[in-house]
Amino acid sequence: MLERSKLDYFKYCLSPVVLLLSAWGLWVGGNYTWVGLGTLLALLFGDAFLKSDYSVRDQRWPWIYDAVIAVTVILSIVNVVYYAWLVGAGHFATTASAWGAFLSMMFVGFVVAAPPVHELFHREGTFLRTLGRVGSTAVIFDPWREITHVVTHHMHVSTPDDPDYARRGDTVYGHLVRTFPRQIKEAYHLERMMWRKRGRKWWNPHNAWVPRAASMVAFATLLYAVGGGLGMVLALASVLAGPRLLLEVFNYCNHYGLISASPGHFQRQHTWNHLTPFVRILALEITNHYGHHMDGYKPFYALEPDEGGPEQPQFLMAVLLALVPPMWFAVIKPLLKDWDAHYATPQEREIAYAENARAGWHDLNGGLPMPPEKSAHLLPA
Repeated sequence: MLERSKLDYFKYCLSPVVLLLSAWGLWVGGNYTWVGLGTLLALLFGDAFLKSDYSVRDQRWPWIYDAVIAVTVILSIVNVVYYAWLVGAGHFATTASAWGAFLSMMFVGFVVAAPPVHELFHREGTFLRTLGRVGSTAVIFDPWREITHVVTHHMHVSTPDDPDYARRGDTVYGHLVRTFPRQIKEAYHLERMMWRKRGRKWWNPHNAWVPRAASMVAFATLLYAVGGGLGMVLALASVLAGPRLLLEVFNYCNHYGLISASPGHFQRQHTWNHLTPFVRILALEITNHYGHHMDGYKPFYALEPDEGGPEQPQFLMAVLLALVPPMWFAVIKPLLKDWDAHYATPQEREIAYAENARAGWHDLNGGLPMPPEKSAHLLPA
């Protein structure tokens, strides 16, 4: 048991190893540019055949975990700059090598680089929180994602007031069209509220949006300096199409169709979990979602998996299925029917009935109570 506990600290080294393998493949060039994507897919495909892991991590030396995620974020930032430099140097001579490099950057950024940045969103220590903010600009090119996630998402999870929330019947493509404008609007609302509360003008350099915007300009300038126009464009495109866009596909899956009748009071039924072993490690326990939402300030290594809570198919399978709406609906509808019957509170069942009817999923309403008239007003049309 002791030996297994000691291995917990080394498990999370898998992320920087994948990053280094991907960087090596980019350096060698040719077909080796696919190494990052290939390694990642091999790990996740194998993981799909493994049972859920409900183990709790050893916590005797938490500084080791923090050192690993700090190194992972720093390597992720360097990797984006490194890719821009290679593009600017004309390193990817063939179409196949260029696509391999771009797709490796996209997917390694999404699976490996984004999770530690998210983890640092929730940290209170100055160094790690600052590193997370730098990573937010460099890894997802959205320094406002922190406030919309920590403030709005965690407060309004599984309700229509959360810009990240996907209601029953929503496709991932409709969700993406809606979520980005809503996130921008919410970020502006929060920023404006703060500068008004402090009696400042919108352009005051002490307002948080000013250094956030400046960080985007500075990072884009750095990419241009090392990789020229093409290097900057492709590096930013890999970041926006990978960790930034795919992060919303993940959000689409992770709370899909769930209902909270108690906004601001999270309960175990308000999120799906993905708990297969390699997903837990690579995603830095983001998929251990129940524990994360119960206490957003609890570090990843202290989260306890919710054995018996709502679970979706393995992470990679869920994301791929979401991209094909008929296949996604075929998988998620039986899970939602089970959720309605076994996890939802009586009031949530009433809302679920109305939501199923709104989505045209009347087959899910067998056995659910007919909602009273007031239920129609609990979730806006």
